Amino acid sequence: MAPSALFASFANFEPDPTALLTEEFSRLAVARHWQPGSKKYRTNQRRCFIEEFQTHWGTDTSSLEIWQALSAEVGITPAPSSITQCKKALSKAHVNIVDLIDCRRAGTAVHRFPSERALRAYTQEMNKFFPKEAAKRDGFLKVLLRGIF
Repeated sequence: MAPSALFASFANFEPDPTALLTEEFSRLAVARHWQPGSKKYRTNQRRCFIEEFQTHWGTDTSSLEIWQALSAEVGITPAPSSITQCKKALSKAHVNIVDLIDCRRAGTAVHRFPSERALRAYTQEMNKFFPKEAAKRDGFLKVLLRGIF
C-alpha cells in the first residue's frame, strides 16, 4: 500500500512504503531539518501518524467491512458480525497503534499484549505514542486507546 499523501507531498523526499512509520518520519524530519521536540516536529509527526492511519483504514466508521478488517488485523477471529461487536472486541485488544500501522506497512502481524499494563510499559519504554487527542476524535482509533499515563 502507498504511504500517506503527507510523505509524498514533500519535494525531494522519496517515501518508502515498507519502512516503519517512526523511521520514515525520522528520515523526513532530518531531510526537512525539524528538530526533535520542536513544535514543527511534533505538529508534523501528529499529522503524519493520523494521515498514515487514515491511508490504511480510511475514515468511514459506518463500514462494517473496515471494522471487521481492523478486528482481524489485531487478531480477533472470527470477525464480529456488527460494528457494535467489533468495537466491543477491539476495546479488549491491547495493541500499540504505532505498531499497528508499522505492521500494516510491513505486512506482518501486530503484537497483542496480554494486558493494558503490559501495553503501557512497552509504549513508554519504546516511546511509541500515537497522538491522543487525534485518536479520541477518530472512531477506529478511539476504541484502541488505553490509559498509558
